[in-house]
Amino acid sequence: MNRKFALACAAAAVLVVAAYANSLHNSFHFDDAHVIETNLYLRDLSNIPRFFTDAHTFSSLPQNATYRPLVTLSLALDYARGHGLDPAAFHQTQIALLVITGALLAAFFTPIAGEWLALLAATLFCVQTANTETMNLISARSELLSTIGLLASFVLYQRSPFARRTLLYLLPLAIGALAKAPLVVFAPLLFAYALLFEKQPPRKALRIATPPLLIGIALLAFLNSMNAKEWTSGAGSRLPYLITQPFAWLHYARLFFLPIGLTADTDWQPFAHWYDTRAVAGYLFVALLVLAIARARPAIAFGLAWFAVALLPTSLFPLAEVVNEHRIFFAYIGAVLALVIAIPPRARTAVMLALIVANTIGTIERNKVWRTEETLWADTVAKAPANGRAWMNYGLTQMAKGRYAVAKSCFERAALLTPNYSILEINRGVVEGALGDPASAEQRFRRALALNPDANAHFFFARWLVQRGRAAEGLLEVREAVRMSPAFAEADDLSRRLDVALGRRPGRAWPDYAGAFRDGRAAIDRGDWLAAAEANRDALRHDRHSADAWNNLGWSLAQLGLTNEAAHAYEQALAIEPSNDRVRNNLHLLGR
Repeated sequence: MNRKFALACAAAAVLVVAAYANSLHNSFHFDDAHVIETNLYLRDLSNIPRFFTDAHTFSSLPQNATYRPLVTLSLALDYARGHGLDPAAFHQTQIALLVITGALLAAFFTPIAGEWLALLAATLFCVQTANTETMNLISARSELLSTIGLLASFVLYQRSPFARRTLLYLLPLAIGALAKAPLVVFAPLLFAYALLFEKQPPRKALRIATPPLLIGIALLAFLNSMNAKEWTSGAGSRLPYLITQPFAWLHYARLFFLPIGLTADTDWQPFAHWYDTRAVAGYLFVALLVLAIARARPAIAFGLAWFAVALLPTSLFPLAEVVNEHRIFFAYIGAVLALVIAIPPRARTAVMLALIVANTIGTIERNKVWRTEETLWADTVAKAPANGRAWMNYGLTQMAKGRYAVAKSCFERAALLTPNYSILEINRGVVEGALGDPASAEQRFRRALALNPDANAHFFFARWLVQRGRAAEGLLEVREAVRMSPAFAEADDLSRRLDVALGRRPGRAWPDYAGAFRDGRAAIDRGDWLAAAEANRDALRHDRHSADAWNNLGWSLAQLGLTNEAAHAYEQALAIEPSNDRVRNNLHLLGR
């Protein structure tokens, strides 16, 4: 590598980092909630061996527990490195992985397009504005890791006769599959590579692609067997989904050339009829794509074939959403290659540099949209006003700011669009409770349980019951949530705090009586009854003969609705100070 090219590579890497520098403190979004924020397993590196044996460690929601141990491992390392849920640590890793992807992409493209064009194409891919969803959605790291594995396999195949002869070139692919399984697409891509660039006859190209195909199928079967039994894709009917996908391809192609109107969550619904005008437009696009692959020059044909093959798995196997912008990350590798070769030679450098600059600016601007949940969902409801989930999530951002009336209005709009959405009913229960309507709140929580009695529904109902002074009922609900989802950190914490309040397990250990009693008194003043019970129990650990600590413990338990336990605490206080009228009055308030 000459000095000029080395400097260009360094400049490209700096540009990629600069494009995403303003995303470092962007918040968590979407699946990050259950994959990262509430996932108990990420918080202890001693769980690392379990990541590779138990898919439940991937998510706090069993229905989302797919087997992606490499993703979970990288997230756990970020959690440890950032000393908790510091988004910056997670985003730093995202950017580092993108730079690695760019380097591998430049190496892969070099034998096809030459090193300078390869560098331009790799740089454009890394700053492509439509890829901002993959970069800002931390749980979409699976796309980055699996792509790195596949590209590394291609580079080994290109550069190492030994790796090709011994099939060692498949090792990175297999490792990357522990993040996401692109195994089945590698074989057809390798077939096309051998056919178009190595000029192998079809039979020889098929023989070359057969080992990765067989190994890929075997590994895919293994990976599927490792998914949690509760895992589901959340898909609806197959036929409407399939009918919609050709138009989705057209949409993805448009975003590549004109990445405006990007949205984190579309309001697309599967097409009801095969003759829908949009569906027909999609069919025509796919037909033109196939024709272009058949007639184009090898590098363009390969790039277009890559784009199509990369989209096939998510097009043939129905998923919960008919379109998602992070699905295009891997597919755009082919689109970038086809584009750089298709541009007339005299204009290539100028056009590519212009595209790189334009997309870098677009990426920086799009990162701003992903800054917070509020900025993201405000953008989404503006672009997808028929999306009930988007209205719900925007309502959540308003509820977090104490704007309960605005949040309620957003939830009501969401309910018109998605009337049987259990998570929406949970949030309607939360906001009704905050607005002082406990009857409506309880009705919402119970409807959520009727629609989908999952860990979320049990936990949020439990939390509300505890807040309403019905901790005995809440304990039953939260235990069910923990039983259903052992990785659910918030449910586990509430269950633990209730057990500590009841004296069933040890809680925080204060260094002395005075500190525990003081913190217990402060917790009572602010109405944090679980914290008050925990502090006063520890005060009693230091001094079992403190009537004041027993009284404060009794008051805390009484506010939680744990009347029998509260009465016992008051009786202990009276046994120490029989003439304490304050304790006697508190006991009388319990009807004892």
